[in-house]
Amino acid sequence: MFILSQCLVAIATLLDLASFQFKQRQAILACLFSSVLLTSVHFMLLDNFSAASLMLIAALRYGYCIFARKTWVMIAFMLLSISAVLLTLHSWVSFIALAATLMQTYASFQGKDFTLRLLMIVGTVCWIVHNLLAFSPLAVVMETVFLMSNLVGLWRFYANPKPA
Repeated sequence: MFILSQCLVAIATLLDLASFQFKQRQAILACLFSSVLLTSVHFMLLDNFSAASLMLIAALRYGYCIFARKTWVMIAFMLLSISAVLLTLHSWVSFIALAATLMQTYASFQGKDFTLRLLMIVGTVCWIVHNLLAFSPLAVVMETVFLMSNLVGLWRFYANPKPA
């Protein structure tokens, strides 16, 4: 199961790499939807049901945010994430995953891709720490690639924009 879990997260890594190379937030969110769905299965295979639950909720959240961004739905996703961790508590490490999820939930509901990108950086760093502590080497690589893709996208679109 470990090898299969790492293969799934490798595919998710490619989706993460692509995600922040798009300018439109809907395209970013569509890639993230697919990536976190695969990552959820990855954590299920590793018997880390807190992280698996959070990733499944994140997939639903990204799917919703492609089309809408109502504040009450953001709060509902945050409460659902907190409940999921409390019901599936794996270890204290689950709270790092929860912090990451709450930050990325808030990020997903932002209207501007720049704000989404900045807040995602904080959440991604939390996921990297979680994945190190959960002993998932490819998940660490995936989140690191995700972080790098986000930083490259920030640089391309904001620090070094091409004339239209």
